[in-house]
Amino acid sequence: MEKKRPVGRPKGSTAKKAKAKAARIERQARAAAENAAGNKPASKTAQGDIIFALDIGTHSVVGVLAKKTGGICEIIDMYEQVHETRCMADGQIEDIAAVAEDIKKVKTELESRNSVLLSRACIAAAGRALKTVRASWEYKLEKDKLITNEVLKTTELDAVRRTCAEYTAKTQTSDNEPAAFYCVGHSVVSLTLDGFKVTKPEGHRGERLTTELIAAFMPSYVVESLCTAVDEAKLDVASITLEPIAAMNAVIPQELRLINLALCDIGAGTSDVAVSRDGSVVAYGMATTAGDEVTEAVMKELLVDFKTAEMIKTSTDDEITYTDVLLAEHKIKREKVLEITAEMTEELAKVIADEIITANITPPQAVFLVGGSSKLAGLAQLVSKELGIGENRVIVGRKELFRQIKAPEDMALDAEHTTPLGIAVSSGEGVSYDFTTITVNGKRLRALDTNRITVFELLPLAKIKPEQLMAGSGKSLTFTLSGEKITLRGKTSSPAEIIVNGISESLNSVVTKGDEITIIPAQKGEDAAAKLSDYIDMDSAKSFTITAFGEKTRAGIFVFINGALKNADRFIHEGDNIEIQDLSTVSAVAKNLGIEEGEKLLLNGREADGSETLKSGDIITYAMPFTEVKAVSMSEEGAEVYETPAEEHDEKPEEKPQGTTVIVNGITSVFPLREDGKQPIFLDIATAFSDNPTELLSRANTITVNGKIARLDEVIYDGDVIVIE
Repeated sequence: MEKKRPVGRPKGSTAKKAKAKAARIERQARAAAENAAGNKPASKTAQGDIIFALDIGTHSVVGVLAKKTGGICEIIDMYEQVHETRCMADGQIEDIAAVAEDIKKVKTELESRNSVLLSRACIAAAGRALKTVRASWEYKLEKDKLITNEVLKTTELDAVRRTCAEYTAKTQTSDNEPAAFYCVGHSVVSLTLDGFKVTKPEGHRGERLTTELIAAFMPSYVVESLCTAVDEAKLDVASITLEPIAAMNAVIPQELRLINLALCDIGAGTSDVAVSRDGSVVAYGMATTAGDEVTEAVMKELLVDFKTAEMIKTSTDDEITYTDVLLAEHKIKREKVLEITAEMTEELAKVIADEIITANITPPQAVFLVGGSSKLAGLAQLVSKELGIGENRVIVGRKELFRQIKAPEDMALDAEHTTPLGIAVSSGEGVSYDFTTITVNGKRLRALDTNRITVFELLPLAKIKPEQLMAGSGKSLTFTLSGEKITLRGKTSSPAEIIVNGISESLNSVVTKGDEITIIPAQKGEDAAAKLSDYIDMDSAKSFTITAFGEKTRAGIFVFINGALKNADRFIHEGDNIEIQDLSTVSAVAKNLGIEEGEKLLLNGREADGSETLKSGDIITYAMPFTEVKAVSMSEEGAEVYETPAEEHDEKPEEKPQGTTVIVNGITSVFPLREDGKQPIFLDIATAFSDNPTELLSRANTITVNGKIARLDEVIYDGDVIVIE
């Protein structure tokens, strides 16, 4: 089956554009002539009730000046500034400074042409991160009291506020931080009074009013980047809305929303969808496939830069001349351009149809395609095919579709102007709210102004977790020391401080535009802490080697934690079991070795009473008795008499060793005198134990003579106790 040739731009659109351009040039020439004649331009007046609508899009910035008279939005002037660079992507700002410069150019041009000082602007948000939430909230009404428009506005605004709070509370970032989102638009889906749906509750009476709404949210960084760009252009943000809401207000007014209609605003970066049904806007959607993808297809095929590709894509000439990136000049027929863009245009049609079905569940009764990229050749027919509805049920936006809008005859309005015109129409419509600037901890924040902003609602925007405002006392510490259970209590917390304009307030305090808030998080009490040295003299808790009854053993003060020996100071942990073993005296060592109490002992050959404090190298031995009982006899009176024999001596007296007798590591040894007949020194003793005394001494932990640190040249005498280990 032969395919139909895609339909191009509506006939006559080029002529209209040329006519509008000629009229603009004429106005500018007239102004220039007046200046040349010496006429001073009229002084600029304040903005007053003039609406300044800014459509900050991926392709360009469009500014619209308008006034509202009755139910009609009268367009005064409009100016478009195309971005010199690709400073936006998918409807979101990448380069704030570049976008701000383009906003300044639009502002300056409109101010100059209309002799007005612009100070505030209405804007709209779009972008790849759009999230929508549907919620219902019930309100108790005063019995027998008529429902007024003020009551409806109050409940609607409160429903928005509560939906924002609920959504923010449920949303967290990857690191479990509270995510900051802005509500950038909402629509009331239905109102229910005492269980029955009503279109206009004003003048009725009831007890329960339920407001069902759909709210659109975007991450704070997306909205902040928009607002920052506007700030840098020396403008205040008067209000903000969602781009598909603005487009809806321009094309599908309230009286048409009983019909199931879908609107898709196809720009350069995003394709934004809104759906109406039963008198309300019931769904929003957003896809990141739009006109730029078609332009990129031209770039890749023809090897041209983005600007050139955009020119080729939008040109209606039968033959187009262009220069590629290799500086070669080419000519291309319009039919060839359509072939290049056909595949991506089909893909875009599928994306739009899928987004509409996602929002509406079923194909709608009719579809409005608006935005600059809606005029892509054949797109409307492809969308109708994807949705399975007649071609006559999909229409591309044009001037005749703009409702409640009045513009000068010479102003060329087309599909790409839907959003900026819609922003102007939306200004002051429905429940009005803007973004109030409040300073929290030195940082300027924009909060959704619901006429009742509390400090608590600002926490997510300030990146403060609610739990940071609540803190408990520090943890207690419980441990056992020598069988006694000890518990140390943690310190109490310091409460959070909330200061509004220098006055102490609470989380529920209501704040307003311009307020300065300081939030000092609560400080958790310090945990209880203790070290071993808080209970034990760690300097004296040392161990060393002695010789006891011929065997080497360790003596000193030992600290055990949970059964493990510790010889260095450390923090005590929860549940530690600390035991101290004191083996620093003769009696303590003897008892530990199982020696009966009362046994006579010697310390380094001298009689000991047991209370002596030990040192490294000490020797403990049994005391030998001076006499020995040999026989028992009876006295004349009948009493037992112990006879002690005379001391026996060897026949030859024992020869005295020819040298110095010392005790080394518990072993008695005799070292010869030096060649000159003098006593040996400590180095002689070390040399006798090793061919490399330096290495021996470098590895030893204990090097003492009679318990004191040894010197290499120290003279050694009989009976000295030496420890090298």
